[in-house]
Amino acid sequence: MKTRIETNAILMAIIIALCALIFISSIVAFIAGKRPGMNLRRNDPKGVEQIKGASDALNEFKEFGTLRITTMPNEDSQENSSVLVVTPWLSYEGNDSAFYEELVSRKRLFTSFFVEYFSSRSKNALLSIGEKNIKQELLDKFNLELRLGQLSAIYFDDYIFLD
Repeated sequence: MKTRIETNAILMAIIIALCALIFISSIVAFIAGKRPGMNLRRNDPKGVEQIKGASDALNEFKEFGTLRITTMPNEDSQENSSVLVVTPWLSYEGNDSAFYEELVSRKRLFTSFFVEYFSSRSKNALLSIGEKNIKQELLDKFNLELRLGQLSAIYFDDYIFLD
């Protein structure tokens, strides 16, 4: 019984000491003019750097994510439609923050262009057109919609048909 009381007393002394340490260090920091947690984040994320116009090199717009689009059924066979998994991204020159904001504002429109383009064609038609020609057709369509700049290229990280 006596050891239990001694253990409780030791634990209580440790808790009091820790509380006193925290209280004293807070007072010292307040007097010194330092606020805890200030300046913890040193670097801006990449997206903010693009908005501020951090570089003159090619910039990337990768806000679409992975799209899963059902294609039309093939006309010449009894097969059902396929699912196309595509991860598109856009490339543009310069460091124009207004152009980046225009891309952000037109993200839904461009996503609908991707969905409309791929869902209105069959897997065989898309394979016969070729990825290079698909990118060029979409690039031309996107650039017609843009007012503050032009895209230089469209890329696909993924371009996979699922049957």
